[in-house]
Amino acid sequence: MPKIPTFTTQARPNAEAPSIQSRTQIPLSQTLGTALAPITKAVAQHAVNEKNLENKSEALSLENKALLELTDVFDEAARLDNKDQAFNIVQNKSKIIQEKYSNQASNNLVKSSFNNNFLGEVQKGIFKVNNRVSTNIIQTLDNEVSVKRNRLLTAAYVDKDPLALSLIQTDLETLYEQTYKGRIDTDEYNKLIQGIPGEIQIFEVSQLISSNPRQAYLDLMNKNKFVDLDLNKRVSLISEVKSVIIPEIKDQYKNFVAAAAFGKDVPFDINFAKEILPPRTFNNMMKEYDSVKNTVSNVKILNTVSNKNLSETLDNMLLQSEKSKDFIKFQQEKKILVEAVNARNEAMASDPVFFLNATNDNIKILNEELQNENNPDLKLQKKKALTEIYVETQSNMGQPPYQIKVMSNSEASNFVERYVNGDQNMRIAMLQNLDADFGDYNSNAMLQLTNAGLPVTAELSSFFNNPKLTERFLSFDSKDEQERLKKDARDNGIKFNDVRASIRENLKDFEDVVMRGSRFNTSVALDKMDNIVEVLSYYALNEMAAGESQGTAEKNAYKLIDNAFEIQDTFFVPLVYNGKSITSSADFIVEKANLIKDFYVEDFGAVAFESVDEDVTDIKLNEAMIDQLKNFGEWRNSADGTSIIYGIVFNDGSFGPVKNQEGEYLSFAFDDTSFTIPGTDKEMDLDIRTKSQQLQPRGSYPNVSESISKLQANKGSKIIGKRR
Repeated sequence: MPKIPTFTTQARPNAEAPSIQSRTQIPLSQTLGTALAPITKAVAQHAVNEKNLENKSEALSLENKALLELTDVFDEAARLDNKDQAFNIVQNKSKIIQEKYSNQASNNLVKSSFNNNFLGEVQKGIFKVNNRVSTNIIQTLDNEVSVKRNRLLTAAYVDKDPLALSLIQTDLETLYEQTYKGRIDTDEYNKLIQGIPGEIQIFEVSQLISSNPRQAYLDLMNKNKFVDLDLNKRVSLISEVKSVIIPEIKDQYKNFVAAAAFGKDVPFDINFAKEILPPRTFNNMMKEYDSVKNTVSNVKILNTVSNKNLSETLDNMLLQSEKSKDFIKFQQEKKILVEAVNARNEAMASDPVFFLNATNDNIKILNEELQNENNPDLKLQKKKALTEIYVETQSNMGQPPYQIKVMSNSEASNFVERYVNGDQNMRIAMLQNLDADFGDYNSNAMLQLTNAGLPVTAELSSFFNNPKLTERFLSFDSKDEQERLKKDARDNGIKFNDVRASIRENLKDFEDVVMRGSRFNTSVALDKMDNIVEVLSYYALNEMAAGESQGTAEKNAYKLIDNAFEIQDTFFVPLVYNGKSITSSADFIVEKANLIKDFYVEDFGAVAFESVDEDVTDIKLNEAMIDQLKNFGEWRNSADGTSIIYGIVFNDGSFGPVKNQEGEYLSFAFDDTSFTIPGTDKEMDLDIRTKSQQLQPRGSYPNVSESISKLQANKGSKIIGKRR
């Protein structure tokens, strides 16, 4: 082919321009289109690949979403024990899921890719579900066999059905034959049939462990019992029954120790404990067992002896123990006995009725008879008789009169809870029943209930023996009634606090006696007075609402107290005692108290308190005691509200009740109208005041003697320290 010549021009443009040289050379044999063909092909191929990736991504996304739902379908089917049901669930629900996501595909390629992959996952899932359902079928079969086996065994050995017992071996053989024969290995089947006797005995042992683990253990340890059990199973069952018995033995031992602390000798098989318990546990138990066992009878004595003999009795017991026991045993027994005394003192001070129920066999029997009595009349008689025994026993044990109780703390709390939750009619009935249940000891019961939280309205009602007044008082427990009375007073220009202040001022004498007497804690006495004044204030508001003037209503309120008590300088006498009026004898009670104080206090034979100074002799103590009784003695109300008690007021204002040699307090009840001097068999002469004007008066006591004054000055404090 001839070459096309090239030319170089010689012409110059009129205006010069930069020289431009093209480096692109296209052969004359190619057009522009043919020159770009490779690039166009590459771009087109890239577009195809990109679309393919896009389709794959979309298909994979649909597959992942669908498989999340498909997994739930597999889980649902895998819980079944029927393959047809499982397959139908997978088939139907997977088809719904497939159609749901297949229809979301943007093109046929995506749909085809999704369907192929999804169906592959369905096939995998069906295989897994099939295996799981096969396992379920076996487990369900075993469970149903177990249920029927237990039903057959229960009928034979729990229900004691004679026919079931006679057929138990045959019934189990039939059950296993119908279920497993030809479906499991022959050796396994024969082993299952041969193990039926042992299986029956395992069930027997299991039932015995539940009902009587001790007997189960003894039978398992007897080689002639449960002969069809293999050694490994017997050892396993022995270990199982021990795990049940060990906690029981520990509880029995705790009960043994707790009962011994109350003087009760309850059975405890120490030899059986040794056989069952781990060695270390048993050895720790044995460190105190003998001491606890040896001290039971002594604790019983300590729980019943009178307070005045308690210290001496304990000392004698410890002396005998020290002589007969080695040092360690003696220390163990000493610890038990001292703790028993401390527990007795604490219990008698806080909950004596509970203590007597736990330690006194006769009282425990009477209490159980009372609880089991269904005849209302007999139940009431037994209640009163038991109350008498409670009081008598506490008195014989030297319990201070003001600490004698007639019910346990839990009984008092239960009463208060029922009272507070009851309506007005129920409360009135409960207070009436209280009188019937406790009779002469109603005041003791009321004090306990008040301390347990009984509203003061109930306590006040007991002072007046007036059903209508009681009903009115109990209405003041209602917050709605209180607000109604206050609102009515406000509407009439009357302030509730003014009413309270007026009533309290007019009860000053009564409050002074309450505050100094009854052995009240100051805060308790203040709370009591606050509550009494509160109730009387509502009573006054109620009177005003009925038409009375403020002054008359307030007077009617505080006169309820003035008319209900004979108020003296240091004590008061209730004019209603245990639901009965003692107005006619109130003056005599006051005069009896004054005669004893002025003329007969020395006849009581009070025991001198101990001095804190060892140099003070008994002679000086006796001289001081008599002088203190004469010059610093006072009558106070006992805390239980049943009596007055005589004691000495110390320099710091504290009050100490006095006792005689027998441990009796100089005290008498409000219904005691005898002439007998408390704690003695001597009679008072009611004319002694008149006679004392003619003879040298026994009650003409001098001031503190010179020797006693000197002794007080030397000590710089009160003579009386602690009781012997």
